[in-house]
Amino acid sequence: MTAAEHIVIVGAGHAGGRVAQHLRESGYPHAITMVGDEPGDPYERPALSKEFLLGQADAASLAIAPQTFWAASNVRRVRARASGLDAARRTLTLDDGTALPFDRLVVATGGRARRARVPGGDTPGIHTLRTLEDSERLREALKGARRAVIVGAGVIGMECAASAASMGVKVTVLEAGAGILGRCLPAPVARWLAGVHAANGVRIFTNVQVTGISHDPSAQWPWCVATTMPTGEPAEYQADVVLCAIGIDCSVDFLLDSGIGTRDGVLVDERCSSPVAPWCFAAGDVALTPHPRYGAAIRQETWRNAENQARAVAEFLLGRRDPYVETPWMWTDQWGHNIQVVGHPAPGDEWVIRESDAHVPTVTFFLREGRLAGGALIDCGRDRRYLERLVDAQATLDVARLRDRSVSLKSLAQESV
Repeated sequence: MTAAEHIVIVGAGHAGGRVAQHLRESGYPHAITMVGDEPGDPYERPALSKEFLLGQADAASLAIAPQTFWAASNVRRVRARASGLDAARRTLTLDDGTALPFDRLVVATGGRARRARVPGGDTPGIHTLRTLEDSERLREALKGARRAVIVGAGVIGMECAASAASMGVKVTVLEAGAGILGRCLPAPVARWLAGVHAANGVRIFTNVQVTGISHDPSAQWPWCVATTMPTGEPAEYQADVVLCAIGIDCSVDFLLDSGIGTRDGVLVDERCSSPVAPWCFAAGDVALTPHPRYGAAIRQETWRNAENQARAVAEFLLGRRDPYVETPWMWTDQWGHNIQVVGHPAPGDEWVIRESDAHVPTVTFFLREGRLAGGALIDCGRDRRYLERLVDAQATLDVARLRDRSVSLKSLAQESV
């Protein structure tokens, strides 16, 4: 750290804002510039598909810090988009042609919502959900809608399905994979949740390929989503509203010629800095971070990783030495149920299930090579800290005890120490 150091943070969302906030709250005295074309102050995104979409939360409640903090922070805000990087000169180029020199760089650009790569997939009026403004537009569209088609059955797609259906809209979800939330939920939990959606009127079609999207404003149903069903037969789904919820593309275009970023994100080491440019750090959705448990670099597109990796990056900028290791954890709230997942389920995992008297898989453990690799909790979030201890320990436990509802996760965690 030099007397005249200048840290530039690219990305003014959750992770970027937290880096700036932690630096200032830790007493960092030097220049900080936060670059991003977001119109407002940094905010958290989880409520965009739930409370904010339903009008139960306002924008102020999503902010990571009050406006008074930013006014007093002496963090320079540049409302522009990064368009290039000269790594040799440590200079960032903005879309208005401005050259912004820096000493150290933080990439926290996250991603942009992916659109369906099919004929008509980029038609204006097809909704995506990534920003406050996206959520506001979707809310207004749903207010007068009768039918909605959602392409993609990940977290965003299924949370929006629950929100839209609760507004009285008839919802159809089209998913290319074999089940809903395939990237994050163990199969038994995904099947149970699909049943909850079905009981609330949501139609879900899996193993479906979307082949095109057409729009006719004069038609009774302005939107038509064409598909190929698992049988190979064509089918069409008509609606007032179409939402594309098929993930994100990393916002790294400005880094592609520098060797620091790829389409998959920014590869960093255990101290969240680039191996090819140690002055460049990354946090949040865009960071490809090594994880000793998985033997590979992974991107964690979660609220907690945005929180904790941003804090870690600020600490590394201030001299921290111990590595950043984040146990994967996510949650989703749908139809009054809270689901939390620790770890990443994988094909070939062995499922060990604790069912309630109502046949709800309240706890689903997943074992890999005999060791606990993760688990999912339904409406028992207080047990999450014990599940995390077990996963961190890669515990080897008796399957009968895992299945036994009379054996608490707390006692299992204590036994594994």
